[in-house]
Amino acid sequence: MINLLPYEHKKEIRAGRTNILLVRYITMMVMSLVVLGGLVGGSYVVLNNTKTSAEQKVQDNEKNVAAFKDVKNRTESFRSDLATAKAIFDKEVTYSKLIYKIADVIPQNVVLDNLTLDPQKLGSSATMAAKAKTYEDAVKLKEVLIKNDELFTDVSFETVTRSSSTDEYPVTISMKVTIKREAIK
Repeated sequence: MINLLPYEHKKEIRAGRTNILLVRYITMMVMSLVVLGGLVGGSYVVLNNTKTSAEQKVQDNEKNVAAFKDVKNRTESFRSDLATAKAIFDKEVTYSKLIYKIADVIPQNVVLDNLTLDPQKLGSSATMAAKAKTYEDAVKLKEVLIKNDELFTDVSFETVTRSSSTDEYPVTISMKVTIKREAIK
């Protein structure tokens, strides 16, 4: 087929086709912008609702926390008391083993009258009072305490007196002794 259309007319047909393509592209672009705008708008609405819901949950949780504030305070107080008790128990000195060790070394016919056990005075000189039946028993007490170097050091008599009473243990002994710190372990 021979194209006999004038050149100007052909040019206008081509321009018309190009214009139709451009209109299609513009229409597609406008439709894409509308869809994209709808997605952005929808996302904004959803995020705004989620934000409002989250803020409401935060307010509800703060109310719940306020309701349990008393419980939390009591818990913190209890935790503090437990820490104090643990510190006390860690520093606790048990004297029962030491008393049994001392009782094991005391000879017959001698009884302890007074012995003060103080954690600050362990390792320093302390006074021990005892009673014995005879002077020989008092000397035995001193010898036994000197020999037992696991428990005692620096054992010496302060006074040894005999009372005139008819007491079963008439000899009163006052001694200076140093109880080793290692003895309580």
